[in-house]
Amino acid sequence: MARKIEKALYGPSLLEVIFGAILGLLLGIVVACVFLVFKPVVLLKEKPKETARGVVYFMPGAESNAKSRAWQAKQKQFLAGTSVHLVEEELNAWAATIAQPAPAAKPATPAAPAKPGAAPAKPTTPPLEGFVIPAAPNFRIVDGKLQIGMKCTLNWYGLATDVTVQATGGFRREGDGYVFAPETVYLGSCPVHLLPAAAAPLVAYITAHEKAPDDVRAAWAKLNSVAIEGSTLKLAVQ
Repeated sequence: MARKIEKALYGPSLLEVIFGAILGLLLGIVVACVFLVFKPVVLLKEKPKETARGVVYFMPGAESNAKSRAWQAKQKQFLAGTSVHLVEEELNAWAATIAQPAPAAKPATPAAPAKPGAAPAKPTTPPLEGFVIPAAPNFRIVDGKLQIGMKCTLNWYGLATDVTVQATGGFRREGDGYVFAPETVYLGSCPVHLLPAAAAPLVAYITAHEKAPDDVRAAWAKLNSVAIEGSTLKLAVQ
């Protein structure tokens, strides 16, 4: 009772004011992140002369058939344990082979036979699996770094929406193999790399859910070095 009277006379304590300010700041950050995640990304076909402030752009890598004809031969060499040099057109030709159908394209589950006199049951669609469902990646090599972009379906208890995810960086050795080490990561228009300890888990989650063949993952684990030189990704076994 005395505390209530004291609070009515003198207002909240300094600790309560600080705690309330921190909660307000965190709430503002969450709201801003959600807004940016769903803010559309501008798709480009060529590098713009000028960029608008506050706008996130995505320029996919090239998919020229003329420059990607050798990708199957290089894939056989890579799986056989031979060093290969790849351009972005070859990477995107390979990525097209692992493209998965959109989750919404899954066939509906047949409805159970209706009882006599009952209204016919509507067919049900299988639920989406996972919070972030990635599609096939797109690769672009620019300024000595690798850009990986893709459409991802954000699934929140059956409510699904598509956003663009893009990450740019290089590679580093981790344990017995090499992993992609992004410097920038955008989920929609949200700069995830600016959020403490948020970019690495997101990239790891998407990488783990990509449908790369087991033989490709096994060959990748045997690499001795991974480097980007000019417009080429060099995968060296020796």
